[in-house]
Amino acid sequence: MHKSRKTIAVTETGKRILREAQKPKGGKRITYEDIEEILDFQVSRSTIERFFRGKAVDFDNAIRITKALNLHLEEVVDVAIYHQMTLG
Repeated sequence: MHKSRKTIAVTETGKRILREAQKPKGGKRITYEDIEEILDFQVSRSTIERFFRGKAVDFDNAIRITKALNLHLEEVVDVAIYHQMTLG
């Protein structure tokens, strides 16, 4: 039996927040490759790129990506959809 996967995408505002999180104050820009490495390659670079472009990715991967940037998923996605997915 195939398990249904939950996916979620960032909002336009979320895309801006993600881009800002890539540029820490006084630090070097965090690349997709850096995020992939921070996550011990548990999430592929192509998935990270899709998420930043606003394409839907697996819910758990979205959480991992945002945590790698010291963000919370609900900061970058539609809050109503987020709550529906976490409660359902």
